[in-house]
Amino acid sequence: MADTSIANLTAASTLTGTEEIPLSDGSGTTKACTAQQIKDFVEVAPVFAAGSATAGSWPKLTSGTLQTTPDAGSIEMDANAIYMTHDAGNRGAVDIVHYIRAATSRTLSNVATEQAIFNSPTNGRITLEVGLYFFEGMLYLTGMSGTSGNAAFDIVGAGTVVAADWLWHAVGIDNTTPTAAATQTGTFSITQQSAASMVTAGTGTGMGVQLRGTFEITTAGTLIPSVTLVNAAAATVAAGSYVMLRRLGAANYTSVGQWD
Repeated sequence: MADTSIANLTAASTLTGTEEIPLSDGSGTTKACTAQQIKDFVEVAPVFAAGSATAGSWPKLTSGTLQTTPDAGSIEMDANAIYMTHDAGNRGAVDIVHYIRAATSRTLSNVATEQAIFNSPTNGRITLEVGLYFFEGMLYLTGMSGTSGNAAFDIVGAGTVVAADWLWHAVGIDNTTPTAAATQTGTFSITQQSAASMVTAGTGTGMGVQLRGTFEITTAGTLIPSVTLVNAAAATVAAGSYVMLRRLGAANYTSVGQWD
């Protein structure tokens, strides 16, 4: 069904069929809804009309109490997450993904202090609610200093969120040509910022690094993925560098699914 709103039903001053139901669209015009239209809505996958910039114009879920045992095929939402169930009882969280990516290369300031990695949108900043987050990213820097050392990564940067239970790692290479096959190294972190050189320091002028981990936000606020160069240089963040965040539930979540 393309559109089942009352306003789009056929106007009918008098009903002409035995299976028609009179409805009003609020303007005083009587509309007719047939039994077949009701049957189509129940038995045929509905096609919703396109929404607009106006609030409430798109289909949406309302949070409620989750089923004790979710039905196969069910879609649910509580105050913390959206869920879907493929096999009865085995509920899974639907992750909400936020990402920022450099579409073109960007030259950083020639300083050895913390600075935002991304500038499109201008502040490279996102506002986040309380919850459990998984994150990943990939950074590729060139034009770094030839003095031994690379950089530290800080996912919060100068942001205002309060976060806890950090566990993440960085793995990559400090090399003038990071694309060349070579041994990769890395570090684990239990705070928002990595070690001052997140991969084994070298004298290469480039660095490629992959990031992955989890944290909990306990107080909502902003987050600004940032980097601190160990040695000042007008390094370039390559196009394609990105950071991705997935919110998967409340800050104290330990599991979703039929764990026991």
